[in-house]
Amino acid sequence: MIGRKFLPLALTLLLPLAAMAQDYPEPLTDTVSDYAGLLPPEAKARVTALLQDAREETGIHIAMATIRSQADYGGTGRFADFATGWFNAWGIGDADRNDGILILVGRDDREMRIALGAGYDAVWDGRAQRVIDTAMLPSFRNDDYAGGLEAGAQSAIDHLARPFAARMEVTETSGFPEEPTDWSGALMFGAFAVMAGMIAFAGRIGTAASALLLRFRQCPACGHRGLKEERETVEEPGETTDGQEILHRICLQCGSDRPTRHSIPSRARRRAARKSRKSGFGGGRSSGGGASGRW
Repeated sequence: MIGRKFLPLALTLLLPLAAMAQDYPEPLTDTVSDYAGLLPPEAKARVTALLQDAREETGIHIAMATIRSQADYGGTGRFADFATGWFNAWGIGDADRNDGILILVGRDDREMRIALGAGYDAVWDGRAQRVIDTAMLPSFRNDDYAGGLEAGAQSAIDHLARPFAARMEVTETSGFPEEPTDWSGALMFGAFAVMAGMIAFAGRIGTAASALLLRFRQCPACGHRGLKEERETVEEPGETTDGQEILHRICLQCGSDRPTRHSIPSRARRRAARKSRKSGFGGGRSSGGGASGRW
């Protein structure tokens, strides 16, 4: 019998063997691989642009994949283990920082996972759970997969990628609304989503879509919908040193502001991010961290 002190080592050795038993597909892109067809073309374009822009800004690689069922790829066990194997098969994120993020959704399994790279400690698992519970599951329970995926991508950027890249000290709930985000205005959002699609030719659909999403976000102070975003540069980035900026989320109704401080990647980091984006995945690994949800 394997002693308790050797059990973690045994699991570490066996996990790669378990992953080999799966038949993970080749990625369709290095941002969105919608195998289950849950995203209409306009929504897919917006999510793709959001993830690309976030990678350019933070250097963190977020990949999203949708499937019908893990059984289609040889998975028979825990969805969390299946997602970790998927993450490592693709090598999401930087190989040195292990800061990648995978959002994997199984439509017919009615289960999802945000798998985090090995560089994230336990507090980020709790934040990933909040992303799932507040931004994704409410829409999934109404079979609004496109809305949940788009909201989840934005929330993962706001609450995982940006604060992690800025090396912020966070708690599981810091920066989140006190109550789960209300996505009941999905019909109104859909009308504005069409408007966002009309600006795709400019190549800045991600920025515009993000601004439209903010118009329907609730203010944590007064509860009204409608926020605007302003950035204040505190320190310009150098060649190898990161700069600093303050991101202001201002309510259009009551004027309340929830400022958060973020790093501005150095010019060297920006070049590395562009190179990484062009070359696909960076060889990152996950040790099983993250969070799951079912609906």
